[in-house]
Amino acid sequence: MPIQIAGFRLPSGAEGVRGDWTGVVAKEDAEAWGQQVLPGGRFHGLPILAVGLGVDRLTAEARSVFVQLGTDTTRTRNWMAVVIINPVIRVTANFILRIYKTKKMRLFASEEDAVRWLDERVREDAARLPETRQPVAPG
Repeated sequence: MPIQIAGFRLPSGAEGVRGDWTGVVAKEDAEAWGQQVLPGGRFHGLPILAVGLGVDRLTAEARSVFVQLGTDTTRTRNWMAVVIINPVIRVTANFILRIYKTKKMRLFASEEDAVRWLDERVREDAARLPETRQPVAPG
């Protein structure tokens, strides 16, 4: 399968999902990815690290699925760092990310930079959450 999906931990200890993409990514692969990371999926709501160092090509049908996944307004968007070094695939990924019109997704040339950026976003989100208060025992 061209997309291997697994959970992982960011340096901060936060859970995330990692997708290692290789070979030719087809429509079925893109749909399977969406089923895992979108609402109802096992990894929904987690920050995403998509590592496409071994991607040769995205089929036209796969590109269409990715565009639809990103433009569907009923979908929530997770933080997503995409690592791609193949220049042709980078152009395609840049185009898809621009269609999404979100600052929650970013393209990187190295996995190290991508993980650092994801971890910073997760830490910033955690700092913005109100502290949870423990109930005070009566007495």
